Amino acid sequence: MLMRTVVAVLLAVLIASCTTTKIDRSVARIDASTPATAEASYKKMLGSLPQAKQMQLAVAVLTINMNGVSSAYEVVRSPELQAPSIVRIKDRVAGMSADEIIAYAAKNSTVGVEVSGQ
Repeated sequence: MLMRTVVAVLLAVLIASCTTTKIDRSVARIDASTPATAEASYKKMLGSLPQAKQMQLAVAVLTINMNGVSSAYEVVRSPELQAPSIVRIKDRVAGMSADEIIAYAAKNSTVGVEVSGQ
């Protein structure tokens, strides 16, 4: 009985390892294990991007932070909304790359953000 269980578990692990999505480890991703690691990985991610992509990522992070906010009154009453950061949304973007965060913000946005040039 024990042998069957061990074989079944090993078989399940083998099948799962064949079907899991391969993650590109060379791409910077958000490490959301702690607020400090989330902030550090976000800064590293930003630093690795060209300026235009940095702006897209910053807008995406702002957009995700503001999801669900329905009025300026909410922002005024909430100190964490007054200084939106990766830490506030770290659990939603855990393990994501810059492109994935940008896509997530575009797909799940409940707010509109307009960026104007100088």
